Amino acid sequence: MKLLCVDSEPVYREIISLCAESVGAKVKSVDCFDEAISAFSDFAPDIVILDVIIKGGSGIDLVKQMKTMSGNRFVPIIFLASQTSDAVMGSCFQCGADDFIPKPFSEILFNIRLKTHMRHVELIKEMYRKNKALTYYQTMIEREHEMAHHVLDHIQTRSERNSEYVAITRLSAASFNGDLALVKTRSDGARLAFVGDFTGHGLPASIGALPVMQAFFDAVDDLVDINKLAERINRILISVLPDYMFCAGYLVLVDPNGKILYWGGGMPNAFIRRSTGELDYLRSNHMPLGILPVREFEADLQNDKLDTGDTLIIMSDGVLELKNTSEEMLGSDRVEVIINASYAEKSLITAQKIAERKLAEYQGESIQLDDITLLALRSTCLQ
Repeated sequence: MKLLCVDSEPVYREIISLCAESVGAKVKSVDCFDEAISAFSDFAPDIVILDVIIKGGSGIDLVKQMKTMSGNRFVPIIFLASQTSDAVMGSCFQCGADDFIPKPFSEILFNIRLKTHMRHVELIKEMYRKNKALTYYQTMIEREHEMAHHVLDHIQTRSERNSEYVAITRLSAASFNGDLALVKTRSDGARLAFVGDFTGHGLPASIGALPVMQAFFDAVDDLVDINKLAERINRILISVLPDYMFCAGYLVLVDPNGKILYWGGGMPNAFIRRSTGELDYLRSNHMPLGILPVREFEADLQNDKLDTGDTLIIMSDGVLELKNTSEEMLGSDRVEVIINASYAEKSLITAQKIAERKLAEYQGESIQLDDITLLALRSTCLQ
């Protein structure tokens, strides 16, 4: 701890030096304005003690300059003065001083006040150190998130882009979306889709995404049956996820004739909006992926049909749980209204944009608490 003493009287410089050194401070003493400015710059004191009246200038002006020179650094400045009128003390504090001790002073009182300011300086320094460390860690976390974001986005570029047959919306609650939405057409013309909603959101929710995506695209290349793919993903997630994490999901296969085979676990109902305006449901009857051991896992499939003009809509629970400014969840009834109104459009891309807009209108200024994923498929069959 470094202390700068500025006083024109040698006796006070000596007393202050002895008192400060007795509590462990390193002291530099000067007796005039110019030397004080030079010492403040070169010595970089942690605390300054000075008289109101000094040679070569005013203590008030000196404090103003020192406060400017210190910038963001916290440097307590303690005034010493023989005059203790309200006007003098007011001038001292208005110029930026942090304390005022009248002359002559008790050495015991002086040491108590000095040690108090020394503790304040140490606390501020510790706060700066911790803030610097937190800033560093925050920067590192942001870089890690950016890297993970880049890797996940790069892999998902293998998924089909939005078209008149496929539309995917992914809205992040954190720095990026931990949900998965993958669509790929196989060599036999069947389109495979996976929507996965991992426990939580953001980076922690995405730790199982990489192996799942790899398994998905391998299954596309190898024409793996979706019940076998469900078993494979479940086995992967059991091995990589901690016990408290799992993945709710839908695996859907739509063949060129519109026949649907699907597996669903832990997800909200999916919808088929018929061209007539009626709504049918795909039920998610199984446990989420990554919970049941291999021997207990249920991989049986269900089926349906997607005719020309029908739209299959799969969503994560973030859609149902979206809140408005009144803290009301969107809920299944409002979701059905949005789906019926939006996907009446002939253009799937336009329909998806309408659905996105309606979700945004409902949310308003409220905070999104969970990742949102919305996937829509239409059949390529001509009949």
